[in-house]
Formats: sequence, C-alpha cells, structure tokens
Amino acid sequence: MKKVRVIALGTILACSIGLGTLPVEAGNENSGYSFMIKKDQANTSTGTKYRQTTTERNTWKVRMYFSQEGTNTYTKYWLEKSNGMNVSPAAKVTAGSGGEKSGRNHYVKGNAGANAAKVRLTAENNNYSSSTYTVDGYWDEETGRILPGQYKTYYTTEYNK
Repeated sequence: MKKVRVIALGTILACSIGLGTLPVEAGNENSGYSFMIKKDQANTSTGTKYRQTTTERNTWKVRMYFSQEGTNTYTKYWLEKSNGMNVSPAAKVTAGSGGEKSGRNHYVKGNAGANAAKVRLTAENNNYSSSTYTVDGYWDEETGRILPGQYKTYYTTEYNK
C-alpha cells in the first residue's frame, strides 16, 4: 500500500512539473481600432503591442468592418515597429457593411523582424487620393494560427468567423 502511494505521489509530482513547462500559446484576441486614413497614402497606426512569437508563420490578424469610403472598398494594412520599419507583408483588406461581424478576418504572416518585438498595425489608402476617411475594425498582433503551407503571405476566413 505504501509503495502504491509513493508511485501515485511521484506521478502527481511529475505531472505537475511537466505542466509547468507547457508553452503559452497566443490567443485569438480582437483589439479594436478606429482611425482616420490620411490623404496621399500617408500612414496611420495604432499603439504598439508585444508579439512574442519566434516564427513568422504565426499569423497576425486584421478585420475592417467599416470604412467611410463604403462597403467592399479596400485599405492596405501591415505591421511595423515604432521606428517605421515594416515587419510584415501588406494585406489588401475589404471593408464590411458596418456591423462588427461584417468583413473578413485576414491572417497574415510576419517577417523575422516581427518576432519577439513590439509592433503596431499600420494602414494607408490603397490609392493615391486627396480624400481622408475613417475606418473601424479589430486586429491581433499574434493569433496562434500558423499560416498553412499552401499560402505564401496570407489567407482570409469566411465571414463571421
């Protein structure tokens, strides 16, 4: 009986130590953004968030559910560091119809410079225009979704996912 208790205690202790070493995975968060897209393709950006991943294939996410330009218009988004260095490919994101569940999630890989770094979401008009407009949406600097091998830069989910 004593031998069974020792084995049980040893198993519990081993499991406890093992659980303490599990890696923390990024959650799929929705941090809201709302800003004015500037004229002449000038950049607009959010505050920075820490991206802890060490793999470029761990995607970041952006969804634009409203654009003052209208439904199905485009705005370009990417990640950059606070010094203005781009650290991801740009994604051409289509505006939804205005509700928070409209639009699509775009999952985009980072570049090596985005690994273990503070990054911010940056956007610009997809064409050279003297107009400004507001956009609303949400983003996540690190989703925990690994970019599938058949996609080189990004993929888009279905609506409302």
